[in-house]
Amino acid sequence: MTARVEELARQIASLDESELQALLERVEELSLRQGLRAMSDRDRRHLKKQGKVNEGAEEILKRLNGIRDEIASREYPG
Repeated sequence: MTARVEELARQIASLDESELQALLERVEELSLRQGLRAMSDRDRRHLKKQGKVNEGAEEILKRLNGIRDEIASREYPG
């Protein structure tokens, strides 16, 4: 472990219960944000490759409605 990590570990170990809980919640929040940002960037790159990065909401909804209708007709014929 680096000296910095070791020092952080000592500081964390010295926190009282409420401080530790607040720290864990903050780390969780930051981790979630970072994960969402990475997922968004990945999705944006994927859409760009497909030429759909600037596709409007109407086109997306039209495509989703088509998919919904296709599934409904397959799963609930008649």
